[in-house]
Amino acid sequence: MSKINMATVLLIGAIALTGCSSDDNEAGNESAATPSTVSVPTKTPETPEAPEVAESETAVAVAERLKASVPTISAITEVTETNDSNGLIGRPGQYTSAAWIADTAADPSETGVDGGAVVEVFATPEDAQTRSAYIQETLASLGPAFGTEYHHLDGAVLLRVSGVLMPSQAIVYEQAFTE
Repeated sequence: MSKINMATVLLIGAIALTGCSSDDNEAGNESAATPSTVSVPTKTPETPEAPEVAESETAVAVAERLKASVPTISAITEVTETNDSNGLIGRPGQYTSAAWIADTAADPSETGVDGGAVVEVFATPEDAQTRSAYIQETLASLGPAFGTEYHHLDGAVLLRVSGVLMPSQAIVYEQAFTE
């Protein structure tokens, strides 16, 4: 009789363990997973995604290019971790470099887009597009009293031009950006 009880206990234990080895590991205990249920990452650390933008193409470099064609640009300020009012530089999915452009046709004493324009460089074009869409949707939902911006994308680079500037002035930025 003890052999039958022992067999029953082993059978129940085997069934219980089989139920615990499913892919749906709710307890988060990774060590309980069998080799057939361990997920393998699609990317390995040895092969990181290559940035879409050349390292030399910083926001300041783009802003300097714009300054050569836009006569109302009075100054360029590199955005760093210390002065970034948004606190986004270097964060996942956010800009890797940025530059504030002071324009005499806006308020050059202001920082960010309020001063004239901003160049933001991202790791991928998708990140730049996501940022642009977020800003445009937010401004649209708040209404024109909260400002407008002209956005121009070139790969992983986003140029944001203040809506305070006249459309003809914004076109000068666009033309300089797309040259």
